[in-house]
Amino acid sequence: MEASEIYKCIADPQRLRILNLLEAGPLCVCHMQEILEVPQVKMSKQLSSMKQLGLLKAHREGTWMIYKLVDPVEGLITANLCYLREAACAECNQLQRDLTKREKLILKVTKIENDCPQEVCQQITCC
Repeated sequence: MEASEIYKCIADPQRLRILNLLEAGPLCVCHMQEILEVPQVKMSKQLSSMKQLGLLKAHREGTWMIYKLVDPVEGLITANLCYLREAACAECNQLQRDLTKREKLILKVTKIENDCPQEVCQQITCC
């Protein structure tokens, strides 16, 4: 993948936040919607474009659609996310807040009885 394609992807605040969440581990679409507070249509559009770029892969588990970053993750994405999470700017602070919300959501999901895929529920310590 070309660097310009990666930068086009992370130049969009919503896609940047999605990459940030998925770097910590796989998530269901509904969980990303809840964390980012965006409608399903907008989330699906963003995920679709990122999947077409080859940054994400997805699989269905029952009614759940699980997304994760491709393996190996592009070094440019990892380096930029790391830098942005440590920088002092409003958008950078949002990335940290998103990760905190992610951790709380996964903790909540594991405490209630539901059919959330194990792949998502087993990652409490990764955040």
